[in-house]
Amino acid sequence: MMQMMKKIEFIVCILYSVFCTPFFASEQKPLEKMKWGNVCSGKMPTEWYASEKAQQIAEVVMTVQKVNGGWYKNSQMHKLTEDELLDLMRKKRDHSCLDNYATTQEMRYLAHVRAISLQQGTISPEDAERYRQSFLKALNMILECQKGCGGWSQYWPLTGKGSYQDYITFNDDLMTNVMLMLRDVYENEGDFRDLTDEATRERCRKAFDRGVDCILRCQIDDEGVKSVWCAQHDTTNFLPTEGRPHELPTFCGQESAALVEFLMSIENPSKPVQEAVIAACDWLDKHKIGNKATERYKNANGEDDVRVVDQPGNALWGRFIQLGGKTAKKTQKLFIKHLEARNKTRNVVYNGKEYKYMEADNARESYDPSKAYQPVYAIYKDTLQNLYYRYLYNYEDTPPVTDWQGVP
Repeated sequence: MMQMMKKIEFIVCILYSVFCTPFFASEQKPLEKMKWGNVCSGKMPTEWYASEKAQQIAEVVMTVQKVNGGWYKNSQMHKLTEDELLDLMRKKRDHSCLDNYATTQEMRYLAHVRAISLQQGTISPEDAERYRQSFLKALNMILECQKGCGGWSQYWPLTGKGSYQDYITFNDDLMTNVMLMLRDVYENEGDFRDLTDEATRERCRKAFDRGVDCILRCQIDDEGVKSVWCAQHDTTNFLPTEGRPHELPTFCGQESAALVEFLMSIENPSKPVQEAVIAACDWLDKHKIGNKATERYKNANGEDDVRVVDQPGNALWGRFIQLGGKTAKKTQKLFIKHLEARNKTRNVVYNGKEYKYMEADNARESYDPSKAYQPVYAIYKDTLQNLYYRYLYNYEDTPPVTDWQGVP
């Protein structure tokens, strides 16, 4: 206990030093106004990463690293409060996360600070080795948690409760971030040169290849033609599947664009990879919303808002686009089955009366197969739990639709 308290005091002192020391003169944003992801991706001046301040933050990163190897998401490591730091230290035995760039961005930060500090001679060999060991611990976790199907999920260890958190996850570019890290390691260049031995680099190469194969197997069959991808896919049948209440099993425009870009970055791509890219681009071109763009404006309440406007030559895609054909029927059936297994009730009070909704009923009653290939909306808001997992084909600026219980 005494050792733990001393370590906490040490880290708190580091945090004080980080935020009470002048910044490098730069046109860049001050450190405390930067997002952690930007700091990790090299948005600070190059010389900053060899500084004492950068190394102090690296100490924080290594101190809160999970026992199982990774980190949790959305932690602003460069500007943690004392309470936030203590909370992360208390949760070191919790699961690690790969969502929202978590773990891979901390790995990139450690690798970059180590490499630049070694170049500038501002780090001891002993400290450089500690950075390397922390990096390797996270890398081993990534290799260990790759699924038999070749994909990765949001968390490790898995919940084991059939949650969406255990599915193959493309949402927010999770898998592509992991695979870009693996490729950087096995290519053994830049910040990653000689961080690992040859055997580990070969493991990374094989894991990368299995990941590519998983991506190809998940590409949605749309009436016999390969199309795009969903945000989550089932680990056994590779079909699109649900995520959080607003992430329905659909074609996903954003994740699919990122996956196409990733596949196009592969040097000397195989024929299946080339075919996957061509098929996805063809599908996206066929299902674009032509001559439209988004525009920011002030609404009637004086609030920042966004709207769709006409713009010749431009195109939009839905983030979520309803499935069609045989795949839609098969996926919808499995979706209902998943929600029935959850057997969860959602309640809402309307005009003084409480209404009860089963998630499976929401998905079943609201689904309209005639809306195939159109954008579909869903809501994840605690005050509107009656809309969880419900297909919505109208939005807040369109006339309301009344559901089967009479609630709009």
